[in-house]
Amino acid sequence: MSSDQQPPAGGNTTNTVPGFVGVSFLFTIALGTYIVRIYNRVRPTFRLTAADYIISTALLCELIVLISCFSAVHFGLGHYNCYITPNAMVKILKCLFPVGLFGFWASSLARISIGSMLLRFEITYTWRVVLWVLIVIQVAMPIGSDIFQLLQCRPIRAMWETVPDAVCWSARKSQSYGYIYSGMGITSDLVFAIMPSFFLWSLNRPLMERMLMTVLMGLGVIAAVAGAMKVYHIHSWNPREDTLRDWVPLIWWYRVEEIGLIAAACAPFLKPSIERLLCRFGSKHFGFVAFGLNTIRSGPGGTGKAVMMASTSGHWTSGEQQSSQQTPGHAASMTTSSGSSHSNSGAKYHGGDCKEV
Repeated sequence: MSSDQQPPAGGNTTNTVPGFVGVSFLFTIALGTYIVRIYNRVRPTFRLTAADYIISTALLCELIVLISCFSAVHFGLGHYNCYITPNAMVKILKCLFPVGLFGFWASSLARISIGSMLLRFEITYTWRVVLWVLIVIQVAMPIGSDIFQLLQCRPIRAMWETVPDAVCWSARKSQSYGYIYSGMGITSDLVFAIMPSFFLWSLNRPLMERMLMTVLMGLGVIAAVAGAMKVYHIHSWNPREDTLRDWVPLIWWYRVEEIGLIAAACAPFLKPSIERLLCRFGSKHFGFVAFGLNTIRSGPGGTGKAVMMASTSGHWTSGEQQSSQQTPGHAASMTTSSGSSHSNSGAKYHGGDCKEV
């Protein structure tokens, strides 16, 4: 590696502070959403699924990446090369080595977690195939990235120190791979962010609830924007040169993408908390929307019709109150007007919540 930077007029300054503050703030938010997600999944009963373990692994990878980045900043990342000693330069490059190994896993695992959640929707066979294809691609992307990083230089230690007769890939080849990887990441982020809207708007749920869930699950757009910024800054990345100050914006935008994906994977679990907050400001409680059924109560002497309707506001209408008085407890067997017999579901409607009894 070479360094030909001259002492700048501004002195020994760093360009890492804005990104450091911004990334730390975003990670705090993402960590908060993750805690809420896990809390809601383990209480009142333990309901962790594969998607929860996958996002936990993604968060662990991101922690390793952030610790490595912050350590590199501590050793001088972001300063002009003329102020960085050769020993500190080696330490910085060693810290950045695991960033490449684990950073791509953090983003891909977060996308896989989002895909796993979407697979739980009642979706068509075509959408299900699309999701599985995207998940397989997300598994292949970090594997390919790690292989790429391990093959860049022979021997590998030439990536952080000068080694005589070392053979490394050209900067153009490295940049080309960066453009390809970023393009695939942006496409995946947009698909995972837009796809839920097709599912959510077909659900029989209140409008406000569908809008809220669409926004929460669409936070992956933040990752897509970060991916676009990565493409813009990739031209400054030259792993064969140690002008590390020029790498800083790209390093931080990678972190924004990874953290944004983790937050997007956990954001849907904020719905109950946001719902309670909206209720405090006068918004109606999100209730279950039930189709009206013309029913006939079967039993001794039971020949009168009773129309059962559940309103979205969670309150019984006057007709429903009369019907409930005629059929105490709703425990009798109900027969549809077409003649097919159905038993009571055993659910009572309380203030917009459907509670099993």
